[in-house]
Formats: sequence, C-alpha cells, structure tokens
Amino acid sequence: MSENLPTYEALLPSLPATILKILGADAPSFIPSPIQPIADKFSGNVNRIIFIMLDNLGLFEITYYKPQFLIEKADAIILLSTKNPYTLGVMHQLLFGGFEYEPQGFHLLRSLNNAGLETVMVGREKDLNRYKGNTTALSKDTDMATWIEAAKVINRFRFSLIHFLDFEQLYRSKTRLKQDTPEELIEKLIKRTDKWLLSIYKQARSKTLMIILGNHGRYKIDLNYQGRIAEWRKASVPIGLLIYKQ
Repeated sequence: MSENLPTYEALLPSLPATILKILGADAPSFIPSPIQPIADKFSGNVNRIIFIMLDNLGLFEITYYKPQFLIEKADAIILLSTKNPYTLGVMHQLLFGGFEYEPQGFHLLRSLNNAGLETVMVGREKDLNRYKGNTTALSKDTDMATWIEAAKVINRFRFSLIHFLDFEQLYRSKTRLKQDTPEELIEKLIKRTDKWLLSIYKQARSKTLMIILGNHGRYKIDLNYQGRIAEWRKASVPIGLLIYKQ
C-alpha cells in the first residue's frame, strides 16, 4: 500500500450519510454525519456508486496479501471503527446508520430510491430478504454468479450493492475434505476477487466510484498465523477502499 495514499479514520455508521452526500441526496439529521473529507473529495463528480462488500477482508489482508488492483488503483482508504465488524453487523450499519432497525423509517436504499436514484442489491437470498428494502434484488448462490450479474447491472443503476461471501461455504467444504488451510483459501479468494474487481472497473462508465468494504466475515474463524503476524491480524479493522474512474 502506497505511503502517499490518503488514509482516513471514521465510524462505520457514517457511511450511509456519506453515500447520500456523494450522490447529491439529503441525509436525515438523526443518522451519523458523513465522513466529510470523503464527501468533499467526491461530491459533484460521481454519477454512480458500485459498493462491493467482501467478507474476510481487512487492513491486514490488504497489506499482507497485496491484491494488485486494489493497491494500484485505490484513491483513498478509510479505516472503519465499529463495535461489530462481522458481516451482518456491518450490513446493518451500512443500511441503517447504526444498530437500530430502520431508525425513524430510514433505510439507505429506500432513501436513494426516493431521491430518484435507482438501486440494486446482488447477494444471497437470506441477506436480500433481510436488507433489500424496496430495491431491485437479485439472488445469487455463488460469487461467480454474483460477479457475472454485477457486470450486467453496474451501469444500469445509480447505486449497486454487490456482496461477495464465498469464504465460509468454501471453508467448510475444504476443511471437511482437508484441502486448503484457511490462510491458503483466503489468499486464493482475495487474488481471485481482485481480478474480478479489475474487470468490473474496466466495464464501469466514467464518473463511477467503487467503494470496496471489507469486513471480518460472517463469524469468527480461528487462523494459524503465528507471532507478530497473528497479533497484526487480530488488530485488523474493517476498511473501505475508494477507487474513482474518471
């Protein structure tokens, strides 16, 4: 990761207001305020946002495995503070601005739709049923199918929420078969997904902002890192990587 990359620290529940601000929509006063440097940097220059959630990706994985596209193209990185860094907790904070369910009726996707900004969500059916609001929802069972669907929708909607979460399913099957270790599997999935994100970037139209949000996964998994690397990984935080296509 470049030492010159602008790096910000922020509360994860500030993301909804930040997204609304960037896309020119009003954020209600009762949700956390936007991340102002990010809002200032991109407001007025973005026609659409591709928001990608990746399970089991944090600051540790980015710096340790060095996915090429994410490192070379990132315009900014946000270190996100949260009391719950796991998948559903992160999804909740992203869509509701905190841990309350639809506070005063607020839902990020619904707010965007009400502002005339069409949205789409691509992911697993259970997550869609819980979080889709009134958005267009496309259920996919694998990351491969999600990636293929993403190529179809990213330029048709003003806000696309794409969720890649193959790790847990593959982890269970490969552990049962005694194939890859969790560490090997994480590395393979990060490098694979990095190539997919590059293809999404190439297909995206100009004035598109990609936000890649990494979380700690659906549940805690014991990994076999040792010594300083283990401590480093333990201290890792969710991150947001921002990539702007002019």
